[in-house]
Amino acid sequence: MPKQSNNANFPLLRGERLERVWLTVSYQPVSLFTLKRSDATSMAARSNLVPTPYTIKMALLKALLESQGKQYQDNFDTWIEREFTWIRDLQIYILPPEQLVVNRNGYKLRYFDQITDKADKSRTTRPMQDGFVFREWIHLQGELQICVGMNEDVSNKLQDNQQNKLQELTQLFAQINYFGKKGCFFQYLPNRTQTTNQPTFIPNPNDSFTIQPMDDFSSKTTFNRINPFSKDKAQLDKDRIIKPGFLPLKLRSTSARYDFYQRD
Repeated sequence: MPKQSNNANFPLLRGERLERVWLTVSYQPVSLFTLKRSDATSMAARSNLVPTPYTIKMALLKALLESQGKQYQDNFDTWIEREFTWIRDLQIYILPPEQLVVNRNGYKLRYFDQITDKADKSRTTRPMQDGFVFREWIHLQGELQICVGMNEDVSNKLQDNQQNKLQELTQLFAQINYFGKKGCFFQYLPNRTQTTNQPTFIPNPNDSFTIQPMDDFSSKTTFNRINPFSKDKAQLDKDRIIKPGFLPLKLRSTSARYDFYQRD
């Protein structure tokens, strides 16, 4: 593991190239976790094992808007595009907890039938129907670690302001209390936060690993594309991209009702 940097506010000499700084934060899971995979259907929702970069960046944007958005009402569009750009371009590595247990559940429920509702606009009541659904809930034991760094182009553009952005990023992570579905709570651990000149961990396919689809922002997407209140619509593989992610997890045992993973 790289050595922790003890001098975060180092001076930048004239003509010197700014060194990239990586921020590693840790969270303690305090409830079951579930996050529907991007390729899941509404009736059979497999869950990701850990939060994806897309989910983490959306949580950062939520914390940013709730804490600072009111201060920029007069020039909101200019401000949010500037802030969204550097959050969008963050490079994120995720280290799962030491142990994970995936619990599979199937149950019946009544849900809103959108197809029937759209086909008959004259209906005065919303149609409901019964259905059997499949869901996965994950018990995480240990700490979830997230390593974040700005890409090289953003680092060079920000120059001295990189340290301010690093401090702002730390404050945003401290305000996040859940990832994935609402109610999947995580406790931020301030004493486990560290800054380094290299990532504290990176995926290594040579070790034992489990593949999980990782969705992320495209480098060309805009805030309006991911804003649910905007008329612009995000497109898969254009604004939201999905790539295979490698997690250092090994499947130790499995059955029809659960999977048990352990980190190597």
